[in-house]
Amino acid sequence: MRTRTPKRNKSDILKAYLQSQTDLTPNINKALFNRFFDILEKNISNHVTVELRNFGVFKSRFMDSRFGSDPRNKKKIYIPSKWKVKFKVSENINKKLNEKT
Repeated sequence: MRTRTPKRNKSDILKAYLQSQTDLTPNINKALFNRFFDILEKNISNHVTVELRNFGVFKSRFMDSRFGSDPRNKKKIYIPSKWKVKFKVSENINKKLNEKT
């Protein structure tokens, strides 16, 4: 049975980061945090593979156009080609995620 996990968004993570980091001013820490995500977004949108050691790898992948089926009425529909982001988690995080407590 699946357990429902709490959901956190970027602003929640930013609040936790600002509470844990007291060496710089909150404005500088917020700027660093936002700049990191801006750089990550820019590289992924330019189809550059981004590897964050001990965290994971972000890759943009081109998906060809194809035909699928609408699950409501089983009719064939055309799905156009598009870019998708693929994320592969690192072994360290995967071990932490799957360890028994």
